[in-house]
Amino acid sequence: MNNRVDLVAGQNCPLSTSSLHISLSHGLNPVGLTVDVSAFLLNAQGKVASDNDFIFFNQPVHSQHGISLEPEQGRFTLHLDRCDNVVQKIALAMTISDGPAKGQNFSLLKTVTVLVKEFLTGFELACFSLDTGQNKESALIVAELYRHQDKWKFRAVGQGFIGGLQPLAEFYGVDVSEGEAPSSSTPAAQGKVNLSKITLDKKGQSISLEKHQSGLSEILINLNWNATPVKSPGALYQSSSGIDLDLACLWETADGMIGAVQALGGHFGNLHYPPFIELDQDDRSGQSVGGETLRINGQQWQVFRRILIFAFIYEGVPNWSHVDAVITIRSKNQPDIEVRLDSHRNDQFMCAIAMLENIGNQLRITKLVDYFAGHQEMDRAYGWGLNYVAGSK
Repeated sequence: MNNRVDLVAGQNCPLSTSSLHISLSHGLNPVGLTVDVSAFLLNAQGKVASDNDFIFFNQPVHSQHGISLEPEQGRFTLHLDRCDNVVQKIALAMTISDGPAKGQNFSLLKTVTVLVKEFLTGFELACFSLDTGQNKESALIVAELYRHQDKWKFRAVGQGFIGGLQPLAEFYGVDVSEGEAPSSSTPAAQGKVNLSKITLDKKGQSISLEKHQSGLSEILINLNWNATPVKSPGALYQSSSGIDLDLACLWETADGMIGAVQALGGHFGNLHYPPFIELDQDDRSGQSVGGETLRINGQQWQVFRRILIFAFIYEGVPNWSHVDAVITIRSKNQPDIEVRLDSHRNDQFMCAIAMLENIGNQLRITKLVDYFAGHQEMDRAYGWGLNYVAGSK
C-alpha cells in the first residue's frame, strides 16, 4: 500500500522515520547545463553554525549530524536522530553551475522533483514536483526539513533565489572563497569554503592538482550518462534496456608494468594492492543514476606513470551525442574536475576521455575525447602494448 504524500509548494507533512533517502532530480537535461544539489544545516537564526554545516560536492559528508550527499546522484542520506539540537532546520537546494554567467536558469529544466524515501525499506514517504518553466533564477530552495515539537517535518518550498551557489551559501552564513570556479592557479582563501569546479572545455587542455604535504587522497573518477534507449535499425548492438556505457582504464607503472581495469573480463582491480585501482561493482546496466566509479589509491600515486580513462558502449547504439556523458574527477581538498564528451563520433564504440600523468609525483589531467572502433585501435594510438582477446561481463 502506497501512503506517499504528494505536496505542493507551502505544504508540509510529518516524517514517520528519522532515517531517510532524499533525491533531488529535474526534468530536462540540456547539454552544457550542470545542476548541483546542496544542503544547509541551520540554527534557530536560519544560519549555519559553522562552515561544516554546508553539504555540497566538495564537502559531501557531515558524520556528526548524520548527513551525507552523493553528488552525481543528487541523493542525500539523513539520520535525523543524530542531528545536534543546534540544527533546527535543513534546507535543500539546487543550483545551476555558473548559471548567471552562462545565462542559464531553471526554466530550462521545466520541472524539479524531491522524493523522500524511508532509508531501510525504500518506501516513498513524500514527493514534491515543481513546474519551473517560469523560474528565471539559477538557484532554488527546493524543500526544508524542520523540527516541530520534538519531531521532524518535511516542507515543500520551491523558492527561487537570485544568483548561484555562492550567494546562496553566503545568505545562509557560509564563509565562501571568492568565485565559484577560480582558475587552478588561484587557490581558495585560507579557511574559507572552496566552491570551485573546473571544466576542461577544449581537447588537449590540462590541469594539475595542487600538491599537499600529505600527498594525494583517494581519487574518484565517476562516469555519468543518459541511458535512455535509442533505436536504430540494423545497428550492431541493440538493447531494450538502453545504452550500457562502461567506464574503464589502462594503467602503466613507473617500472613499465601495464594492465587494464574494466568490467569486461571481470578485471575490477584492487584499491589497496596492485594495481591500486578499483572499479565499483554497482549495476552496469546503464540504468544506475550514479553511473560508474573508478577509485585510485592516491597514496600510491608515485607508483604510476600514466592512466588512460576511457569508456565504451557495451550494449546499445553508438550514439555519443545522445549519451551526453561526463566524467567527474574528485579528490579531497581539490576542486572537482569535469570532462564532458562534447565532440562526437557516432560510428565508433570507444572513447578515450582523459589521460592522468605522474609529473614529479603531481597529478596532471588532460582532456582527450578521441574515438576508436575498439580496444586494439585505442591501444595503438597511445602506445600501450597490451594484447586483447574477446571478453564478456
